[in-house]
Amino acid sequence: MRFPCRIQCFALIFCLLLACCTTAQQMSATSAWKTMRVPFRPVNVTAIGGMLFVCGADEMILSSKDNGVTWEIKHQNADGEVLLSIAFVDEKVGYAAGTNGLLLTTADGGESWKTHNTPDSIRNLAFADASNGIAVFSDRAHSPKVGLPPGTTSVEGSVKITHDGGDHWDDMAALNSNELRPFTEVLSIAALDKTHFLMLRRQPNVEDALVVTNDGGKYWKLVHMQNDASNRVMARTLFAHQGEYWTFGMELVHREKGGGYGVPLVMHSKDGETWIHGNRGPNEFEACTAQGCYLWDGTLEVFYGEHEQFWALPQDGTLSEKWAISGATVCTVNSTLRCASATPTEKPQPHPEGVVHASVSNGHFAEGCLECRVEPIVPDNPGTRSMSRVQASITIHRDGSVADVSVKSPSKRMNDLIADQLSKWLFEPTHRGGSTIEVKSDISMVLMCAGFPGRPETDRCSLHSPQEFSRPTN
Repeated sequence: MRFPCRIQCFALIFCLLLACCTTAQQMSATSAWKTMRVPFRPVNVTAIGGMLFVCGADEMILSSKDNGVTWEIKHQNADGEVLLSIAFVDEKVGYAAGTNGLLLTTADGGESWKTHNTPDSIRNLAFADASNGIAVFSDRAHSPKVGLPPGTTSVEGSVKITHDGGDHWDDMAALNSNELRPFTEVLSIAALDKTHFLMLRRQPNVEDALVVTNDGGKYWKLVHMQNDASNRVMARTLFAHQGEYWTFGMELVHREKGGGYGVPLVMHSKDGETWIHGNRGPNEFEACTAQGCYLWDGTLEVFYGEHEQFWALPQDGTLSEKWAISGATVCTVNSTLRCASATPTEKPQPHPEGVVHASVSNGHFAEGCLECRVEPIVPDNPGTRSMSRVQASITIHRDGSVADVSVKSPSKRMNDLIADQLSKWLFEPTHRGGSTIEVKSDISMVLMCAGFPGRPETDRCSLHSPQEFSRPTN
């Protein structure tokens, strides 16, 4: 089997990333994170008005009024769809969305949920109020792209707007203009009110740009972010907060002489066209939610207001890009739901010695893959670079979870370690005749092992989709 030479560059990047990490033994020996026992596979979490909400497989929604101590089922449908996201406009109005066009809305703070049928799986969704919202729809063949900065998703799909709470969705004909057509991927969306909506769109391999409407979607304007000799603005996510748009990301500054360096990007705008810099923060952050941004393991940062605020959490690698804070409790989702104490601080706590989250990635190994996370594995024979094929067979249950994993890799030890990772994967449920069904799937992967020469302690193996190493076709 032959692979392009660019793999060598990828291996070097992998090793440099690995060098920034230490082993779990070097991290904090204590952890206050507690695993919550929930009757389904959790996928996302949010908080509003002193309450926590969790959604996921079986169309299930749980809520907690006591900072995660106890949880109550608010909605469920056994062997139904997978709810990918959940959020609230205020303490009464909320929404949850997921696979196969499932959309749920609530007008009573999550006590009851109304079901809507939409065109396709909802990959991204934002409501301004109980009636007006914007969503990105796509089918199984157009799952979100991977390999982007943490917390960033990119979807090729159709964008639609609703003005009746999700019962009907309108196409945006203006998005097919010659100016906007090349921007085929949607990174983020935000809804300010019934007429003001904003998108962050990507022209692949060329540019990311803002696309804004002030008339409910009849006309869309392309807003180019700064990209000159002195500065480059790279937004990643959009949110609406207290009557303004907010964007978080990264800036490359002082590029006048071909160099420059990266700093955090925080900007806000009343109309999506004119932007003002907000609190920059002390370090580059990663994934952001409507509550704030993941600064590093165990530290979250809130940028809204005149001064940023920090939250100190247990630093043991548990915190993922999916998190929510209610009161003095933070909950995070990464195939399981875990909660811990959160302490507000004026300054961020010290950067942990180990950054275990940096090497975890979410790959697209098969059609319908929602969460296919892979982590580095210590090789059987440190000091030896290798690339080999791995074949796996899995059963995908009606709720999208995985079982009956069988792996063929270079060794039995690798078989067991890879099988453990695959058993935590999650897929879009497969349908037949209007119902979800159980299916079997064969998956082909590439196992790449590499490290710094002469330093076997840095050696790690990682799983990749064969598509990562295929030559592009014209």
